[in-house]
Amino acid sequence: MASYVDNSFRQAVMMNPAERTQQDLEIVYSYLHGMEALSNLREHQLRIMCETVRYERHEANEVLYYPDDVGSCWYILLSGSVFIKESMFLPRS
Repeated sequence: MASYVDNSFRQAVMMNPAERTQQDLEIVYSYLHGMEALSNLREHQLRIMCETVRYERHEANEVLYYPDDVGSCWYILLSGSVFIKESMFLPRS
């Protein structure tokens, strides 16, 4: 499957957040800063987010949450596709 994400970003978010260097945090910040969905956040808020973001990989057809679940996190789709309410979404859409 093709990768839609810079490898340095993927490596940075795959690290344990407590072990990220300042350079790793800058890589994560750069990526998140370019996302339209996060454009309303202040720099300070985005930098805090960079300290906690983590990488997850899920298998095809895996259910991440159900309609009545209380959300405890949100996802950034890096590759593949996801169905939400009968609509398919691709990375950066």
